[in-house]
Amino acid sequence: MKKTTVFASFSLISFFLVSLASACGGGEENPFGVNSELVTTAERPIALAVAPDGRLFYGEHQTGNIGIVTPEGELLPDPFVQVDVQIGIEWGLTGLTLDPDFDSNHYVYVYFTQLVDAGPPVIAKPVVVRYTDENNHGVDRKIIVEDMPETDPDHPGFNANGGIHFGPDGFLYITVGDYDVAEVAGMASYAQDLSTPIGKILRVSSEDGSAAPDNPFIDNPDADPRIFAYGFRQSFDFAFDPETGQLYGSDGTSAGTCEELNLISKGANYDWPEVGEFPFADCLFGEHAKGIHFFAKEGMEPGDFVSSVNVSALAFTSQKTDPLFGDSLLVCESETQLMRRLTLGGANLDQVLADDVVVKDCEMGIAVSPDGIIYYSNKEEIRRLIPQVPEADSS
Repeated sequence: MKKTTVFASFSLISFFLVSLASACGGGEENPFGVNSELVTTAERPIALAVAPDGRLFYGEHQTGNIGIVTPEGELLPDPFVQVDVQIGIEWGLTGLTLDPDFDSNHYVYVYFTQLVDAGPPVIAKPVVVRYTDENNHGVDRKIIVEDMPETDPDHPGFNANGGIHFGPDGFLYITVGDYDVAEVAGMASYAQDLSTPIGKILRVSSEDGSAAPDNPFIDNPDADPRIFAYGFRQSFDFAFDPETGQLYGSDGTSAGTCEELNLISKGANYDWPEVGEFPFADCLFGEHAKGIHFFAKEGMEPGDFVSSVNVSALAFTSQKTDPLFGDSLLVCESETQLMRRLTLGGANLDQVLADDVVVKDCEMGIAVSPDGIIYYSNKEEIRRLIPQVPEADSS
């Protein structure tokens, strides 16, 4: 039986104006003055999305179950829907997003790995489907994207479907890994081959999965017109700055080095795997679009072998709804289980000015509600951050 914690729904700003009950759960004191409170238990809740009405939708990585927690903190007993996923180390349900017009159309989009052939070896492919929310249940299933390439039979379970989010332009953005195939005999690597969506970020219509009409390679007859940017290995999650609309995402090399934060531009090449020989110790090698920040485990440098932290989720906070964190980028690291708060600066917001640890149990997803509530997940729980309650003066 899953467990849930009941809580009232209101913004972080209003937390400063009322007294709070003591927070539950395993959060630790931190410089931001927040505690971590249990929302519900779940099985690998990798994808989180908050509706305008305050409901939390979450997708479980390997069960394919999508659940709902009400604004009052009640975990609904029946799933919104359960999709039939092919699981692997990185396969499964990996993406979940709500339509920008959710209030009127009630659309929920799910990104997962679908079985093609049970094998052995197992062969699958990424797909995007849409459901309509009707009284907390998903109905009217519609396939949005299903023509992705089949996975490589020699590399099952790795680097296929990643994240899915709407951009401020209303198009659906989709990340596709390199299928764990960095080199393809006699041709360019998948990530460098513009004829395939493998190793790319796609930008498509949310109605039928067709290419956005102003995509950078729309007029190239040899390119997949859906490609927005290319040259990626594990660009699993990404986030749009709510103030500028700029797109940020992470990626890393197979050597476990130089895991980077990218400011992603239309048509740019992030140059995997054309970055040098293993172990790729020079994180700025080559002429590709370079990372603006590099992640590493404590006590290691980004170019060190197995220094990668495995960024699993990104989400922006806004000063308008969150005075604690302000305008910043939250990063969840599955390898270290840290949630970091990055402060961006510079003329183009392409510099990281501060990198602070928020909590130490963030492994899977992050979502920020419209009113500023921060939700995050580890392999067994979904939690949220609330301001700490000042101790009463006993004098």
